[in-house]
Amino acid sequence: MWSSSTTRSACKIDVACIIPALNEQAALPLVLRAVPRPPVRRIIVADNGSTDRTAEVARQNGAEVVHEPERGYGAACLKALTHLVDDPPDSVV
Repeated sequence: MWSSSTTRSACKIDVACIIPALNEQAALPLVLRAVPRPPVRRIIVADNGSTDRTAEVARQNGAEVVHEPERGYGAACLKALTHLVDDPPDSVV
């Protein structure tokens, strides 16, 4: 983890964070607030067929949302990766 705000601001790497989610409206605000910005520039929530307000809550908290109806961690992560193709980061977590 970062040791100081000076170290954080000096970081030049472009990072995207992928969060696969299924019915996570309650947990998402806490998770999204915990993502260190910088170095993370973009957060992509891959909604995996949620029936609650997961996508809406993600957007309200600054995340981009992609929808993947095929259930599963892998399918959700792959959908999020394809979303990054036009503006690829240096690293994805």
